[in-house]
Amino acid sequence: TKYLVATSKCKIPDLEPFDPQVKKFYHPEKYTPCRKLELLTYVTKTDNIATLHIDTEIVPSYTKNNVICCYSNITRQENKNNPDDGLTISACIPFKDNVTLHEDFITVKCKNSKTKKKIYENTHAAITINSNVKRKLETLNNNTNPFSVLFVGIDSISRLNFIRSLPTTYQFLEDNEWISLKGYNKIGDNTFPNVMAILSGFNESYAYATCDPKKLNKLDYCPLIWYDFRKFNYVTGYAEDEAWINTFNYRKKGFTHPPTDYYFRPYIMGSERLKMVRKDEMNYCTGPETAGERILNIAKDFAITFKDYSSFAFFWMNTFSHNELNSPSGMDKKVKGFLEDIANSGVLENSIVIFLSDHGMRFGEIRYTPIGWLEERLPFIYISVPERFQKQFPNEYRNLENNRHQLTNPYDLYMTLQHILILSGFNYTMKPSTACPGCKSLFMNTKSDRSCEDAAIEQHWCTCAGYNPISQNNQTVKDASNYIVGQIHAIIHAKRSDSKCAKYYVNRIIAASISETFTYKNDIYLLLVIETKPKAVFEATISYTNDASEDTFQLKGGISRLDRYSSHSRCTDDAYLKKYCYCR
Repeated sequence: TKYLVATSKCKIPDLEPFDPQVKKFYHPEKYTPCRKLELLTYVTKTDNIATLHIDTEIVPSYTKNNVICCYSNITRQENKNNPDDGLTISACIPFKDNVTLHEDFITVKCKNSKTKKKIYENTHAAITINSNVKRKLETLNNNTNPFSVLFVGIDSISRLNFIRSLPTTYQFLEDNEWISLKGYNKIGDNTFPNVMAILSGFNESYAYATCDPKKLNKLDYCPLIWYDFRKFNYVTGYAEDEAWINTFNYRKKGFTHPPTDYYFRPYIMGSERLKMVRKDEMNYCTGPETAGERILNIAKDFAITFKDYSSFAFFWMNTFSHNELNSPSGMDKKVKGFLEDIANSGVLENSIVIFLSDHGMRFGEIRYTPIGWLEERLPFIYISVPERFQKQFPNEYRNLENNRHQLTNPYDLYMTLQHILILSGFNYTMKPSTACPGCKSLFMNTKSDRSCEDAAIEQHWCTCAGYNPISQNNQTVKDASNYIVGQIHAIIHAKRSDSKCAKYYVNRIIAASISETFTYKNDIYLLLVIETKPKAVFEATISYTNDASEDTFQLKGGISRLDRYSSHSRCTDDAYLKKYCYCR
């Protein structure tokens, strides 16, 4: 067997992207455009002034007549109950060939001058430097030369699915020697815990205790790392597509005030009011542009606008990857094009770029296979470090290179971000990650025999020990399956929802396996995938001890739900309960 990580306490197998188990799930897609014609409008920027233009040359492809266009400003409206969802769209202001913009986000409509029929509608985001940001850029101390941080994330893509689905992007990163952390292991189920770990060093329970996102204003006072960068006059930005499932908004309150200098939620919500085309249950087309490319374009504009200043930005895409294993393949050339553009524009000279995912595919058929188990837990991550950093900090850079084949996780990334402030010459004191006090910056030396316990990765998410199949007729396996169902009922009961949610029975055991053991601990773990009646598919990791001829089970981490459950969990609003409740 080949290993990605091979230490005395962690052995992560190096599987083939086109392993026979997954080959049958691989059906690459072509890019699906959202328009037949070229865009009728575009924005240019000169000396920090943004101008909206009608592309007069292509008007004839839209209509034989003239066009009449008008634009509206899109601004954030902080209403009391849902401040992060408020939007104001101004009255539509007519303009001829071009017009100077006074707001960063606008929506534009054009109609045929004769028939008055609407023929075009779009939204644009222009990143101009306002007075607050100008002040920041002016106070930047010239004798320090800080490093910028640019996160570009695509949801639900494992390391292996990245190689399968984005082959030209993968080749580009390999050719340009970006550093890939092959043992990067997720720490929680979905986006929120894995992103929160990077931005705050918290796990999900600490995050809820300190920054309860279900309560108004709590996230505004949450110790997110971008607030630390802001203190040192970094220009900050955050954008994410598919507004309703955003990291801080899905069944959460979001932010009362914009968390970053440039906050693109109003623009994305404005684009979602255009004509939408759904693909894989996501808002793939927002008007004539894909939602994913909107994020890539904002990220590019932001990175290039501030390439000579210090900035911290977080850009995240859900629409072309969250629900379908193959859909990222259609965006391969677009993602590669984006990375090429920022490289050619000199962004990489000052910026540490972190290109990553939060986890692999969490549901669907691939998850019933052993390789799918591994993929879900090992997202892709690539890091680009400026040449001047490599020259200035050769030891730190070497440590990062040595971490390629170590067990790493989002908490290490949190420590790394703090380390970047120190290496940028700021007087900053590093705070340990609350969830993982032993986690260190990736620019530091990691202990070579790190275990999942050292890295605060729960056994249920830990990929350090492989599992071997055992018979589904084994009595212990049957008992363990009933134990899992009992645990699910306990969750439902704790949420006082027995009357709403159906009772489950084990219908069949889809897969059962037992962990390979390590000398440093004697625990034995069972990994089970079970199908229940009413039909749901759950996966759980259980430690198992056999004392005095009695089996004792203990749940290690959460219980994963592997089938799609949105349609029969509508009787509850509780995001956690939805995973377990089959409405009666």
